[in-house]
Parts: sequence; C-alpha cells; structure tokens
Amino acid sequence: MQRPPERHDLASYTRRRVLTAAVGIGAAAALGGCDASASSSSSDALQVDFGRTAFFPLVKSKIGVGRALNSDKILDSLRYLDEIRPALYDGELRFPDTDSDSMKPYPVEVEGGEVQVRRNSFLDTVQSELRRRRIEVMYQLEGAPQQWEDAAKTKAPRKFPAPTDLRAAADAMGKWAKLYNDQPVSWCMWNEPSHNLTGSPDLASIRQMVDIYDAYAGAIGPKGLFGMASFVPVDAHPRRQLGGRSYLETAVDELRKRRKTEPDLPFDYLTMNNYGEDLSDLVDGARNALGGDFNTVPLIQAQFGVFRPGEWEKKGGTALEAARSVAALEKALRIPDLQTFTFSGWVPHMIAFKGGEVLRTPLFNALKLYARMPDRRTPVRGGLPDGVGAMASGDEHRSSVLVWNESGESRTIQLELADVPLADGGQTELKVYHIDQKHGSPLEHSGSDFGPSETVHLDGRSRKVSKTVTVAGPGLVYVEVGAASHHPVLDRDGLSATLVRKHTYADRVAGAKGTTTVRGNAYGCYDAVRAVAYVGVEGDEGTGLCGAEYRGLPQTLDTDVRAELPDHQPASSEALFGIRVDYVRGHGVAKSVLWHGDILDKRRTKPLPWGRRGATADELVHAPELDRARVGHTRLALALGAHAPSGWASSGARAIISFWMDSTGPGSQARFLLG
Repeated sequence: MQRPPERHDLASYTRRRVLTAAVGIGAAAALGGCDASASSSSSDALQVDFGRTAFFPLVKSKIGVGRALNSDKILDSLRYLDEIRPALYDGELRFPDTDSDSMKPYPVEVEGGEVQVRRNSFLDTVQSELRRRRIEVMYQLEGAPQQWEDAAKTKAPRKFPAPTDLRAAADAMGKWAKLYNDQPVSWCMWNEPSHNLTGSPDLASIRQMVDIYDAYAGAIGPKGLFGMASFVPVDAHPRRQLGGRSYLETAVDELRKRRKTEPDLPFDYLTMNNYGEDLSDLVDGARNALGGDFNTVPLIQAQFGVFRPGEWEKKGGTALEAARSVAALEKALRIPDLQTFTFSGWVPHMIAFKGGEVLRTPLFNALKLYARMPDRRTPVRGGLPDGVGAMASGDEHRSSVLVWNESGESRTIQLELADVPLADGGQTELKVYHIDQKHGSPLEHSGSDFGPSETVHLDGRSRKVSKTVTVAGPGLVYVEVGAASHHPVLDRDGLSATLVRKHTYADRVAGAKGTTTVRGNAYGCYDAVRAVAYVGVEGDEGTGLCGAEYRGLPQTLDTDVRAELPDHQPASSEALFGIRVDYVRGHGVAKSVLWHGDILDKRRTKPLPWGRRGATADELVHAPELDRARVGHTRLALALGAHAPSGWASSGARAIISFWMDSTGPGSQARFLLG
C-alpha cells in the first residue's frame, strides 16, 4: 500500500489520501483531469504521482488461468505458472470423453454392478503441482460418466445432456471426487447449461441443472467448495419463455427454493463464461440474481477471452489479444465482488508449443508484467486517445506504469512521474518493456526473447522522471522504476500452515427496480499464494471482509499491516476495524477473539457471516497497533495460542482468520501480510 508517512504528518497525509482516493482513475475529471482510459483527448500525456493512492488495489489474487484438461501438454506447461503466479487454475473435465489424458484410465468403471473409481497420474501430477504453488484448482465437471451418458442427445447444441440415471451418476462422481479432496478443491457443476442440457434456455434445463447440482454436490461433499454453472452473457437477458425474467435469475431462484428445503446444500460461488463481450451485463445480471441473501457467494469469471467464439481460436497469441485482455483486467479489478478473473486458453493463448520450443505469447508476457506491479494503485491523470488506457502502482520498492493500445495506430505518450522511489546507496534504474508484433510476440514473427527494450540509469537525486514512450498499435508498454529485483510482497510465499478454504463476502444491497449494488464499493480479497489479505471501503459505509481458514497455525502469527483511514472518528454505528480469529476444534468453532483498534462501535449489530458469527467476538483484545494514529504501517503479533480454547493446538491448531473493515470512512483500505 502507501509508503508510511512520518508520524507528525499523519493527519495531513490522511486528509490528502482521502481526497486522492476519491479522485482516482475513475473520477479524475472532478479535479480537472480525466480518466486514463477516456475516449478522447487533445493531449497524449499522463501524470502519475506515486506518492498518492487510488482505489482499487492491483491485487494478484484476481488472476486465474484455465484450459480443458485434455492434453498432455498441460503437464509441460505448469512450470511456467511460476512466472505469473495466478490464484486459480480452471480445468474442464469432460466426462463422456474417453480419449483425454485426464480420463486414462477412465475414472469410473462398473464391475459386477459395483462402481469402481480410479485415479490417474495425469490428474495426480496436475493437482500436486498446483498444490505446491498454492494455486487453487477448480474442476468444471461437464457431463455424466459414460455409463450414464445419453449418446442420442449429445449432438449440438446438447453437448452435455443430463445423466440417464442422475442418482447413480452422482454416487459414482462422489466416489471418484473423494480421491482428490485432500486439499482445497472447487467443483463447478456443468458448463453453460442454457444450451448444453436440453439445447434450449428453458425452464426444463434450469430444473435439470439444479437437480444435477444438488445430486453432485451432495455426493462429493462435505469437503470442497461448490459452484454453479458457468452462465454466459445472454443468460442475463430477459426471456419470453421465462416470463420476462433472465435465465440466470430464474436458475438462482430455483436454487434458492431448493435450499429452503435443503439448507445444507452448499453454494460457494457463481461462475460465468464470457468471450468477446463486455463484462458489465453479465456481472450486473449475476449480481441482481444473487440479490442480498447470497453475500458470501462471490462471482468468478471462470472462462474469459477477448474474442468471440470462432475468431478466438484464430486470433490467439497476438499483441491485440494482450492489449484487449489488459483493458478487460483493469475493469475487472474495479468490480468489488468479482473474486477471480480467469483467462482461458492457458495453452496455447499464453503458452504455445511449436517445433519443440516453448513460446510465451503477448498475453503471457502482459500478465507477467502485471505480476511485477506493486499492489498499491496510484492515480493516473491526463488524456488519452481512443483505444488507449493505463494503470499505475507504486510503493517504496518499485513504481510501475502499464499502457495499452487496442487501436491499429501507434501512439506516443509523455509520462510525467512524481515521487518515484530512489535506490539506497546505488543507481535507480528505469526499464521499458514493449509488447507488440516486434517484441514479445513469437507467433507474430518477433522471436521468443522478451526483456527490457531500454534501461536507463537515473541520477539518484530527483524523484521526478519524464519519459516519452511509443505504444505500437496494437501493443503495450510497461515502464518500471526501482532498484529492488526481489519484491517483499509480490515475491513472497504463503504461510507454512495448510490452507483449508477461503471465505469471501460481498456487501450487496437491493437497489431500485430490482437491481443490486455493492454498498460503498467495499471489497475483500485473500491471496493464498502470498498470504495477503486486502479490504477496503470506498464510500461512507460498507463492509470490506475476507477470511482464510488454516490448520497447523503457529502459537504466534506475525502480521504486517498497512492501512489508510480517515483522520476523524467514523459516524456509523457499525464502524469496525480489526482481525478476528475463530478457533475451530473438532467439528465446530469453539471461540472467537477480535483484535481491534480504536475503531469499534459496540452498538454494531452486523454479524460476521461465518464462524461463530456475532457482531464482535466472544473476547475483545485492544491492539494499539490498529489505532487510527498508528496504522499507516505497523506490525501486530497475534498471540493465537494465548487466547485459544483448551485443546486447540492438539486438535490441529485450526482457525478462521478474518480481516474486517466496516464503515470506517470513505477511501479506507488495508493490507495484511501474514507470517
């Protein structure tokens, strides 16, 4: 987040921070500037002040990659995940398919009337490699095992019809899935049901989808996370055959009814697929369908591609794909309840195998550069022409600007950078990277090498830098200032404890005409790859909240906290800033403890939506480190063992750690590094 201010300057710093947070990229015009992705401008110049903070952070946990698990090249590609470190891998498993490597030996056999399940080395390797990297795996289960496949109905558009015997198919899937539930696994049921079940977006397909979800989740559970069902943009549009309601809304309502009679039926996330269309309609439709009663259900963009089906396969691996993808990512970062944004086509859209060589495509290189950008976003002001956008971030270790150009015309941009970091006792370097047909795009005949196009040694005294760059059309330019090759946040590993699951919350509230919004643009994201939690509230009120459940936790957990809070006491009776620990013992939560600063209103009534719930905790511990006057940058040692119930350590040292920011004032943000 922000470099910490001097203690005596904290009040003026926080006032300045609140102002700049309110006029970040999305609202710069309010102070005479304009959005860096504005549609027109008379000047191609940008001003970036790395000493200020904007909403939303450039969290890395929103990045996912995906590819159907039907190729042995997947195994060769996994090592390259280390260069971009995504939070999620989305792998499709198409169960009627007997030819895929992931289906050899075929997972389900019926011998003598008894179901036998088999594991295979392909999936074992995929899962172990992802686990070692702390990358979550989401299996999209499509279709029924071949023994219950209705072959007569598998022709398009019914690619994955309902099983001929749902109960038998679900029991078989449950037995097979339990071979892989020794680590956090997400199970997404089916894919694009509006055309893959009955072949039509009708009520019959919705009821089939909910029946399948209910049966499969019940058989696979209780371990794991469960989601439904990769809806597509057209599913957010009203349909005459559904009484003027959308397919998405009708499907969630059908699930809502089912959960009234089966309250233990899990619903942990809702997935979406999107190729070549704007994010807004589908996100709005999903949010409206969920309403305010599924606030622990985040949105996951399970499959995303910038080109429509048909052209997506032809235009993959190009600089245009990279530029459009980064533009879409910047929008996704500003959607508070979108937990993961997954780019499809890991192979070959990001990693391509050609002539015995492994090629990193422009999209891969763009995500690799994004992974280098500090998480603390900084405001970008100025004007840019159509098709050109920018985002920037910086901290005491590194400052970065990423500019993309979706047009076919090259653009020259003047960058005015202020408050850049200086090297301690050495030269500060400025590096420029280009991605276009001539740089970092091996499928467009530019060679496989990728690195800085230019390196400049700065004089080490001025904290202002002026740099002119030319962004090819289409293409990207990345400018980085800093001396540290290793970044203590971006390159850190997760906890040595074992992750059980993540908890997320979206403060969705009903609006006018059936619409749903996220109150105060509040967000909460947990990066399990790096053990970093992010929470924030842009408006006056709202709940920024996320959590992570671990087992094998230490007696004392060190926490590095960077927070930006208004310098006045919040007015809301729900105001709270703190870290809560819910101690798990046996099959339940035995005790909750809240470490808090001087932002805690004991009148509050809004409970934590998991653990022991409650609006505060069983035990309150005042931590001066979390007081408003001290949290610019501080360290807090959570004495987990000292406050734990008896028998907690011997039962596995398991707990849910929640990072809680509620109605702390406009522009509030915080980042927590664990361990």
